[in-house]
Amino acid sequence: MVGKSLKLLAITAVLMTAAGTVVALAETVKPLEPKDCDQVRAGLEDSLPFGPGFRRMQIDFPKNAKDIDGKVCRLLTLGTGIHMEGPKVNSLAAMVKLVQGAMTDRGWLKTPDTSLFAEKSMPGRQVFALTRKNAFCVTTVVIDMVGGITLSPKVVKNGKVMLGKLKPHQREWWISVDCFAVPEPPKPMAEAGAGEKPMPAMKTPAKPATAKKPPVEEEEIIEEPAKTKL
Repeated sequence: MVGKSLKLLAITAVLMTAAGTVVALAETVKPLEPKDCDQVRAGLEDSLPFGPGFRRMQIDFPKNAKDIDGKVCRLLTLGTGIHMEGPKVNSLAAMVKLVQGAMTDRGWLKTPDTSLFAEKSMPGRQVFALTRKNAFCVTTVVIDMVGGITLSPKVVKNGKVMLGKLKPHQREWWISVDCFAVPEPPKPMAEAGAGEKPMPAMKTPAKPATAKKPPVEEEEIIEEPAKTKL
């Protein structure tokens, strides 16, 4: 699931500074400092109404066609509907709203620039970004069917699996928050020193690979949310 979602994560060609200046990157980005990443994790775990916590790790910046590399601080949690769903989590939209709220309550902002990261390219998956100072956090929320389950004819419609018809233990959630610091904007070409090389031209990005899986159809309201057990 992690490998599949990494391939699905679409990173935009441009990143913005906190002031709103568009910066084309062809250099190395740095992961959010551990203490700052831990603050993001604490805010998520304190606010979100489900049991599984977020694991913090440092990974390579996802491969892209824009010469952007470096490291990101990744916060990752996953679980089935039994672990993740409840009265406040009964749809993809509800989960996205809760994760956004947990971060905006602690100073992370949704701006017109961060909308460049927004993506909902397929049923059951949504990407958004928030910014604070010179940092960005790009969040991917995925809900899918658990692999290898036996499907009842009742959950299939027109050849597609209806996620909302599955039982909670047959659905899996995957939430990834990738946080990194944006470097200082590069000098304009006119200001570059005689010994400095100009930034390379940006290439047209290749379309992200689509993982092979049974087609699914997202239903906004999950009909049978799991009941929280104390």
